[in-house]
Amino acid sequence: MITRTGNIWDHHAEGGWIVIATNIGWKSDGTNPMGAGIAKTAADKYPDLPAWYGQKCRKHQADTAVLPYKLGKLFLFPTKPLADQPWMSWKQDASLDLIRQSATQLALWLEILQRDGNKFIKPVGVPLVGCQNGNLKPKQVIPILQKYLNDQFALFERY
Repeated sequence: MITRTGNIWDHHAEGGWIVIATNIGWKSDGTNPMGAGIAKTAADKYPDLPAWYGQKCRKHQADTAVLPYKLGKLFLFPTKPLADQPWMSWKQDASLDLIRQSATQLALWLEILQRDGNKFIKPVGVPLVGCQNGNLKPKQVIPILQKYLNDQFALFERY
Protein backbone atom coordinates (compact mmCIF):
# COMPACT_ATOMS: atom_id res chain seq x y z
CA MET A 1 0.00 0.00 0.00
CA ILE A 2 1.26 3.43 -0.86
CA THR A 3 0.63 6.64 1.07
CA ARG A 4 -0.81 9.75 -0.52
CA THR A 5 -1.19 13.26 0.75
CA GLY A 6 -4.22 15.34 0.00
CA ASN A 7 -7.93 14.82 0.28
CA ILE A 8 -9.43 11.44 -0.65
CA TRP A 9 -12.44 13.18 -2.25
CA ASP A 10 -10.09 15.01 -4.65
CA HIS A 11 -8.77 11.57 -5.64
CA HIS A 12 -12.39 10.47 -6.18
CA ALA A 13 -13.16 13.57 -8.24
CA GLU A 14 -10.21 12.65 -10.49
CA GLY A 15 -11.81 9.25 -11.22
CA GLY A 16 -10.36 7.09 -8.46
CA TRP A 17 -12.40 4.58 -6.49
CA ILE A 18 -12.44 5.12 -2.73
CA VAL A 19 -13.26 3.16 0.42
CA ILE A 20 -16.13 4.26 2.68
CA ALA A 21 -15.91 3.03 6.28
CA THR A 22 -19.35 1.86 7.43
CA ASN A 23 -21.26 0.17 10.19
CA ILE A 24 -23.36 -2.93 9.65
CA GLY A 25 -26.82 -1.74 10.60
CA TRP A 26 -30.09 -0.18 9.53
CA LYS A 27 -32.73 2.19 10.84
CA SER A 28 -36.48 1.56 10.98
CA ASP A 29 -36.82 2.97 7.46
CA GLY A 30 -34.27 0.41 6.20
CA THR A 31 -31.49 2.89 5.51
CA ASN A 32 -27.98 2.51 6.86
CA PRO A 33 -27.20 5.26 9.37
CA MET A 34 -24.48 7.21 7.59
CA GLY A 35 -24.48 10.25 9.83
CA ALA A 36 -20.80 11.05 10.35
CA GLY A 37 -17.37 10.98 8.79
CA ILE A 38 -16.65 9.77 5.29
CA ALA A 39 -19.93 7.80 5.24
CA LYS A 40 -21.93 11.02 5.72
CA THR A 41 -20.05 12.72 2.90
CA ALA A 42 -20.72 9.71 0.65
CA ALA A 43 -24.43 9.73 1.61
CA ASP A 44 -24.64 13.46 0.85
CA LYS A 45 -23.05 12.91 -2.58
CA TYR A 46 -25.11 9.78 -3.36
CA PRO A 47 -28.56 10.12 -1.73
CA ASP A 48 -29.60 6.57 -2.73
CA LEU A 49 -26.57 5.03 -1.01
CA PRO A 50 -27.97 4.70 2.56
CA ALA A 51 -31.07 2.84 1.28
CA TRP A 52 -29.01 0.60 -1.03
CA TYR A 53 -26.50 -0.27 1.67
CA GLY A 54 -29.14 -0.61 4.39
CA GLN A 55 -30.92 -3.20 2.25
CA LYS A 56 -27.65 -5.14 1.85
CA CYS A 57 -27.04 -5.00 5.61
CA ARG A 58 -30.56 -6.25 6.36
CA LYS A 59 -30.15 -9.12 3.89
CA HIS A 60 -26.67 -10.24 5.00
CA GLN A 61 -26.80 -9.06 8.64
CA ALA A 62 -23.56 -9.83 10.54
CA ASP A 63 -22.11 -11.38 7.37
CA THR A 64 -22.27 -8.11 5.40
CA ALA A 65 -19.04 -7.97 3.42
CA VAL A 66 -17.21 -5.26 1.50
CA LEU A 67 -19.44 -4.22 -1.40
CA PRO A 68 -18.70 -2.14 -4.49
CA TYR A 69 -21.14 0.66 -5.23
CA LYS A 70 -20.29 1.02 -8.91
CA LEU A 71 -22.52 4.05 -9.45
CA GLY A 72 -20.27 6.09 -7.17
CA LYS A 73 -16.97 4.23 -7.56
CA LEU A 74 -17.11 3.38 -3.87
CA PHE A 75 -16.27 0.31 -1.81
CA LEU A 76 -18.43 0.04 1.33
CA PHE A 77 -16.05 -1.29 4.00
CA PRO A 78 -17.58 -2.49 7.29
CA THR A 79 -15.63 -1.41 10.38
CA LYS A 80 -18.36 -1.57 13.03
CA PRO A 81 -20.18 -4.90 13.52
CA LEU A 82 -23.91 -5.46 13.74
CA ALA A 83 -25.28 -4.58 17.19
CA ASP A 84 -28.19 -6.29 18.92
CA GLN A 85 -30.19 -3.21 17.96
CA PRO A 86 -29.19 -2.65 14.29
CA TRP A 87 -30.00 1.07 14.39
CA MET A 88 -27.36 1.48 17.13
CA SER A 89 -24.46 -0.21 15.30
CA TRP A 90 -22.97 3.18 14.46
CA LYS A 91 -22.39 3.92 18.17
CA GLN A 92 -19.92 1.08 18.67
CA ASP A 93 -16.18 1.26 18.38
CA ALA A 94 -14.68 -0.13 15.20
CA SER A 95 -13.44 -3.73 15.32
CA LEU A 96 -9.89 -4.65 14.35
CA ASP A 97 -11.09 -8.15 13.45
CA LEU A 98 -13.74 -6.70 11.14
CA ILE A 99 -11.19 -4.32 9.58
CA ARG A 100 -8.89 -7.30 8.96
CA GLN A 101 -11.74 -9.22 7.33
CA SER A 102 -12.81 -6.20 5.27
CA ALA A 103 -9.25 -5.53 4.07
CA THR A 104 -9.01 -9.14 2.86
CA GLN A 105 -12.35 -8.83 1.05
CA LEU A 106 -11.39 -5.48 -0.49
CA ALA A 107 -8.24 -6.98 -2.02
CA LEU A 108 -10.32 -9.86 -3.40
CA TRP A 109 -12.93 -7.50 -4.87
CA LEU A 110 -10.24 -5.61 -6.75
CA GLU A 111 -8.96 -8.89 -8.23
CA ILE A 112 -12.49 -9.94 -9.26
CA LEU A 113 -13.35 -6.60 -10.83
CA GLN A 114 -10.06 -6.47 -12.74
CA ARG A 115 -10.56 -10.03 -13.97
CA ASP A 116 -14.00 -8.96 -15.23
CA GLY A 117 -12.41 -6.20 -17.31
CA ASN A 118 -12.67 -3.19 -15.00
CA LYS A 119 -9.61 -1.01 -15.22
CA PHE A 120 -8.28 0.71 -12.12
CA ILE A 121 -5.89 3.30 -13.50
CA LYS A 122 -5.56 5.04 -10.15
CA PRO A 123 -5.00 3.19 -6.89
CA VAL A 124 -8.09 2.71 -4.72
CA GLY A 125 -8.12 5.43 -2.05
CA VAL A 126 -8.35 4.14 1.52
CA PRO A 127 -8.95 6.40 4.53
CA LEU A 128 -7.76 5.55 8.04
CA VAL A 129 -10.74 3.25 8.55
CA GLY A 130 -11.99 3.05 12.12
CA CYS A 131 -9.82 5.93 13.32
CA GLN A 132 -12.17 8.88 13.33
CA ASN A 133 -15.55 7.79 14.66
CA GLY A 134 -14.44 4.23 15.43
CA ASN A 135 -12.05 5.26 18.22
CA LEU A 136 -9.09 3.26 16.92
CA LYS A 137 -5.56 4.62 16.59
CA PRO A 138 -3.69 4.71 13.27
CA LYS A 139 -0.90 2.57 14.81
CA GLN A 140 -3.53 -0.18 15.28
CA VAL A 141 -5.05 0.04 11.80
CA ILE A 142 -2.16 0.83 9.44
CA PRO A 143 -0.31 -2.51 9.98
CA ILE A 144 -3.50 -4.40 9.09
CA LEU A 145 -4.03 -2.39 5.91
CA GLN A 146 -0.36 -2.77 4.95
CA LYS A 147 -0.55 -6.53 5.40
CA TYR A 148 -3.53 -7.06 3.08
CA LEU A 149 -3.43 -4.19 0.59
CA ASN A 150 -0.78 -3.89 -2.10
CA ASP A 151 0.33 -0.91 -4.19
CA GLN A 152 -3.02 -0.83 -5.98
CA PHE A 153 -4.28 0.90 -2.82
CA ALA A 154 -3.35 4.34 -1.50
CA LEU A 155 -3.75 5.39 2.12
CA PHE A 156 -5.14 8.89 2.58
CA GLU A 157 -5.07 10.40 6.04
CA ARG A 158 -7.51 13.20 5.11
CA TYR A 159 -10.99 13.23 3.71
